[in-house]
Amino acid sequence: MFRLAYRYNDEVIFYFDFAGNKYVASGGYLAWRINNPGLVRSHSHFSRSKGSIGSCGRYAIFSSPLEGRKALSAWLHSKKYYNSSLKTLADHYQPDTPDAFVLKLASFSKISPDRKINSLSKTEFDGLVKGLEKFCGYIFIGNECLSLLPKINAKIENGKNKEDSYLIGDNHVLSKNEAIEWIQSHRLDGVIVNEHNGATHLRSRPNHCIWNIKTHESILPPSEGKIDSLVRVVGEYKSGQCVWGFINGIDNTEEQALAAAGKISKAAGEERVLSMPNDTLCKIADFLKCVFLKTSLDTPIIAWTVKFLRYLLSVAKEATNSPPVVVFLHSQGAILVEHAIELLNQHEREQLRFFTFGGGSFLAPGKSHPDSHNYASAADFVCRFGSPNLQLLALERYYERKKGLNDDQIMAQLALRDAMLHLDSLDIRVMEAYIKQRIKHYENEFSRISNLTVLDPDPGSNWKHEFNSECYQKEIQTLVKRFKSIKQKS
Repeated sequence: MFRLAYRYNDEVIFYFDFAGNKYVASGGYLAWRINNPGLVRSHSHFSRSKGSIGSCGRYAIFSSPLEGRKALSAWLHSKKYYNSSLKTLADHYQPDTPDAFVLKLASFSKISPDRKINSLSKTEFDGLVKGLEKFCGYIFIGNECLSLLPKINAKIENGKNKEDSYLIGDNHVLSKNEAIEWIQSHRLDGVIVNEHNGATHLRSRPNHCIWNIKTHESILPPSEGKIDSLVRVVGEYKSGQCVWGFINGIDNTEEQALAAAGKISKAAGEERVLSMPNDTLCKIADFLKCVFLKTSLDTPIIAWTVKFLRYLLSVAKEATNSPPVVVFLHSQGAILVEHAIELLNQHEREQLRFFTFGGGSFLAPGKSHPDSHNYASAADFVCRFGSPNLQLLALERYYERKKGLNDDQIMAQLALRDAMLHLDSLDIRVMEAYIKQRIKHYENEFSRISNLTVLDPDPGSNWKHEFNSECYQKEIQTLVKRFKSIKQKS
């Protein structure tokens, strides 16, 4: 339910809810954009008393279509119109050509032009309301859009010689120019402030504060050193083997990281596994490092990760049999690679097969080799915090599939649930149009998790994130066997 609204221009209406969130309504016809099916007039005691929350020219804006419909019904019950025929309505809606209006409305509502409104049955009155709505343009044409605008949550101070960037929502970072363009195109809730000296600043609206985030390189590992002298090796190189790589997550000592890489080596018959150093500094520093990375700050460890990935590619290039490069990522390792692959060229990306386990991020489809895949245990809490929207959607898909539903049925079920939660209208046409739009939304969202598999958790585990989880190790063994088999056939 909205508490306030105003017209930006002829095509855009802004709404504000009681929590201060800003929405933009665009597309469709005016009656839809202003939640006013009957185009009830504004600037009157009547419209204000019936819940008007703003005005768009001479028409009232209501908090929902239901409130707008209630106002229309109350207006038709007023003394002037309730005791009159459709001709009186014509004088209001289309005074220049009233006869044409009466015939059109009679056709829409299936009511005789001579009938007085007070003589109509409830069914006939509802028909009249629907006829007026149709005449006023309260019909769906398919391009209607009501969007909640994300806020600027933080300004990221990148140093004296670098331009600040801005954290949008919980996982998107824009440059200053991008943020300005988003505000101007009604995709971001923010304020552009232009000073007399030509300087431009971005501010939040009242009642919403922007955090300032500063990076501190002292808590991050250095990016200096030759990569081939610092990469850790577990197992022994065997002729014709795949190039196995591994990046561990946070809060792992060198010994713990090598033990995890050792599990991959053991599954591969003690073959060589190359592990990138990503040792714990302290729990607080590890946590801050993840926060910086989730806000898309390219910290020194990202450059280090790029070096590591390119080193793996160089190892494959030097081999005579062109082995596949297979990289296993746990927890924060997935976040590091999510950033690093943006700094690789397309040819490099296409050669890298990434497999994430309990990733703090999920690698998007199409970002690397098509074989790449994300695995998340249903009991892994880190996935829920790192990529909450995708993981929760994947979990819903996981549980519904267990009930025997296919993806089309799941999307239809989710769309119906959204309609029941968000729509005030009981009009079947409104419901069908909304459900159709939500199914398209879920088709897009399901495409984003097409390379994500939720695994059955270890028996008796409600919360478990370890790389040595049985469900993760089982998948690793399957993947290793698969790629070893490919090499043997070749």
